[in-house]
This record gives sequence, structure tokens and C-alpha cells, in this order.
Amino acid sequence: MLLFAPVEKLAVSVRCGMRASFVLTFLLPITLVACGDDPSASTTDASGIGDDGGRPDAALAPCGTPDECAVTWEQNAADELEFVREDESALALFLRDMPKGADLHNHLSGSVYAETFLDWALADENCIVTSSHTLVFGTRCDSSTQAVPTSGPFYDETIRAWSMKDFVPGVETGRDHFFATFGKFGLVAGAHRNDSILDVATRAASENQLYVETMFNLGTRVGSLAASVWSGTLTAADLPSFYDSLIANSEFAGDVASDVATVNAAASGWRAGLDCVGATPLCDMQVRFVAQVSRTGANDQVFGQLVSAFEMAKATSSIVGANLSSPEDDTRSINNYELHMAMLDFLYNKYTVTGESPLRITLHAGELVPAYLPPGSNANTFHIRAAVETGHAERIGHGLDVMSETDPTALLDEMASRNVLVEVCLSSNDQILEVRGSEHPLAEYLAHGVPVTLATDDQGVSRSSLAGEYVRAVRDQNLDYRQLKTISRQSLEHAFLPGDSLWTSLPDGTRVEACADQTTTASSECSAFLETSERASLQWQLERRFLEFESNY
Repeated sequence: MLLFAPVEKLAVSVRCGMRASFVLTFLLPITLVACGDDPSASTTDASGIGDDGGRPDAALAPCGTPDECAVTWEQNAADELEFVREDESALALFLRDMPKGADLHNHLSGSVYAETFLDWALADENCIVTSSHTLVFGTRCDSSTQAVPTSGPFYDETIRAWSMKDFVPGVETGRDHFFATFGKFGLVAGAHRNDSILDVATRAASENQLYVETMFNLGTRVGSLAASVWSGTLTAADLPSFYDSLIANSEFAGDVASDVATVNAAASGWRAGLDCVGATPLCDMQVRFVAQVSRTGANDQVFGQLVSAFEMAKATSSIVGANLSSPEDDTRSINNYELHMAMLDFLYNKYTVTGESPLRITLHAGELVPAYLPPGSNANTFHIRAAVETGHAERIGHGLDVMSETDPTALLDEMASRNVLVEVCLSSNDQILEVRGSEHPLAEYLAHGVPVTLATDDQGVSRSSLAGEYVRAVRDQNLDYRQLKTISRQSLEHAFLPGDSLWTSLPDGTRVEACADQTTTASSECSAFLETSERASLQWQLERRFLEFESNY
């Protein structure tokens, strides 16, 4: 766990070369002292070798002004990452403490660890089917089930059945095992939505994150209404009349209100038990929701849920986006892909172009490999481009098959030009589709200037975390500290938050004029700007956390 400084601690004195354990003080005022002024600052002997593992402590020379110190500290942190790169434990600690901005690709039901689900299932008096490890209500306990275990072989078997723990591909593929887990623990996940959000927020806070966008099934009342309004095959040409019939239905307004109530209940529910007297990491966490719509469902239901997402975002700021989920290589997903893009295009023109709804779109696209495509399918040649150009996606989830797209270079350049972010989920890409190392297109995205960020996808199933994804980025993708820092910054730059950015050019490190020269304390002009933008305020906090983190090296 991170060590959290007492709330009453009002300042932190820091110096260059200070390799103490990182203590997160969460944006309390920072007092900068010139490096080298304190005689006790140096821990090196005449050879220049320090007493903390044999590293040269060249950074103990005075660093000068606050801006100069910030530059020195960043370099020291970069050097530290290289020093611990091959030390798995030290690297994990370093990246746990490193500020990581936001997790933008997070499926709520897949983000809770199996052990936690078992604790909740035990309290709910559920049972587990012995043969399949599927959870059932207590009323269905019989000779084919067992009580929820707390230890022992069946407990271990259930953990493995509900996650990727110890999984080795064989008769069952990683893809099949991964997606099979959700049906096994789905009962408890559905019963503990608020607990799940709290669990995600708690883990994020412990890893020095500021913000999470988590996906779960929303808009179901309007989705069901849409299914009752429409009958027969749905085509793109039918969308205008279908939409008009849906919103004209006497039950539409009430069902939208019900869907909004679900969002608001989740937004307040997960915080209900928190004691937030004074600033704490968990209480400072910001969480927003993305409506997750299954692309394998009936098309009328899909359209209804998407309509509800746009409508809900008009009424509550807690929902910020919509996404189509479920396996992209499923035959139904592939057969209906172009219709789904047409739905998003129609709703974009209906709600976004007119300014009627602030909802944003992020899409799973390009999570495909030839081994799992249906015979004769060419889905990997156009899904990402269609998501960007027709679906109006501002972010792409996964984007693994970009080099299989028709004219991938032009697509990469287009994504860079449009500033479309790719949500990179290294653990699930490896576990589900066995794409790792140089086979992963992360390097191509970076080379073409496409913004990227790291995300967890289903951290409970994957047995990972956002810090774990950063570790993979270093060990598997050979990223350095400054690349990770940019990735962290990009996560907030592309979060679906209201307000202007702190950056006029993030790649160049250029801030808005009001905050351009601010290092440690915001001027009155900068403070006034930050008060107008939730996005910029979180970005400012991230920069403060980077300054504090880097000052420890």
C-alpha cells in the first residue's frame, strides 16, 4: 500500500537526489529548497557511489531554480527507472507510486478480483456449481453445488475458473477462458455494483491515479422499450423512422428517467460509506461512467441503449461516454458492425452536431487476429477506420490489428491528425489473443504520433492493475520514463471530462498562457482558469504529483 501523509502536513521539503520512499501528500504545498544546501544531502563517498545500492549520485549537485530542479528531478526519475528496469520488484514499486492519471478502459464486472467476489458471495449465502464453478443463488443449493469456500482446493479451482490465474493454453484457449469467466461470477457482480465501483476506485487511489471511467450495462429500460417498438429486420435506412417512433412513445420519457436514476444511484452509491472528512486519496478519486452496450445483442436493443446513453448524458454528468462491447470477432458482431456504425453516425448528427448531448464515443475496434476471425472475413481490414470515420470514435479500445487495415499508414496518419487516442490494454491483448512484444502495434502508434494511454480492461480477470500495465509497457514494450509520463498525461487529455485542457500542445509540453510559468503554486490567473475546467484542474493535480514524485530521486 502507499504511505499516505497526514492531512495536517502542510508542506514537503524536497531536494535533488533524495531517494527516500515516495510518500504521497496529494497536492499539499511543496517547498522547494536548493539542492546541495543541506550538508546532510550527500550520501556519497569520494568515489561518488551512494549507500543505496551502488548507484552513482550525480544528482546531488545543486539544481538551482524551481524550473531547473524540476528538469533535474525528471531526469533523475528517468534514470531511476532504467536502474530498476530489470529488477521486477523494484520496478513494480516505482511504477505503483508513479502518477498515472486515468484508467480509461475499465470494465466494471471484470475489474474485481475473484477473491473479493468470493467474499461477497459468501456473505450473500450463494452456492457454486461443482462442475462448472458457476455461482448460483442460495435457493438453488443442492447436491450439485458447494458452499462458497474460503480456502482449500475448491477455492483455488474457483479462483482459476473466475480469472486468468495460472492459466496455460491447451484444449481451452486464453480467449475462451477469459470470456467464460464473466458468466461464472456474474451473479455476484450484478448484486454488488456499488461495491465494485468502490473496489475499483480504492485500487486506483492506491496506485496514484486521479480518475477512472468504468463501463457497465446502462440504458436498459430504453433498450427494452426499443425492442418492443420495433419489429422485423433493422437496416440503416430504418433508423430515422425507428428513432421517431421511439421518442414519440408514451413510455420513453419515463424510461429515460429510470435509466438516469440508475446512473445517479451508482454515482452516489459507491461513495455512501466513505468518511470524507478531510482530503484522502480515495475521496479525491473521480469516477465517471461509460454506457456499455453489447454488440452481440439484438439490433433494436442496441439502438435503444445508444439513444438512452445520449439522453442520459443530457441529464447527468456522471455518464460521459458510450461503447460497444462483447467479442468483436463474434459472428453477430461482425455481421452487424456496419449497421452499428451507421447507428452511431445517425445519433452523432442528431445529438452531437446539434449540441443536444455532451456524450462522447469510445469504441472497441481492431481487437482481432486471423486465428479467431470467421472464415472469409475481412473485418480486420476496416473496423478501426469505420469506427473513426463513421462511428465518430474519439478513442479506440485495443486497435491491435491496425497494420492489417487497408492502407494502415494513411489510417495511422489520420488518427494522429484527428487526435484519436488508442486505449492500450497489454495484459488482455496477451492473454486473449496472444499478441505481445514486437507483434503489438504500440510502437507503430507512437512512431506515427497517435496518442496512446495504458488501460486495465478487466484487471480482476487479468490479475493485473494499471501499475501492472505500466510494468508490462516497460518490460514487454521497452518504454522509458518520459514515454510513460506522456502516456499518463494523455489519459487526462483524452478523458471525457468537461473543460479546456491545461495544454495548448501536450507533445511539446506547452501549457495555456495563464499557467505557462507556474511550477509549484498556481497564480491567481492560473487558479481562475483551473476553476473553469474540470479537465485542467485534474491535469494540474497530475503535474503537482509528478513534481512531488520526481523530487524523491
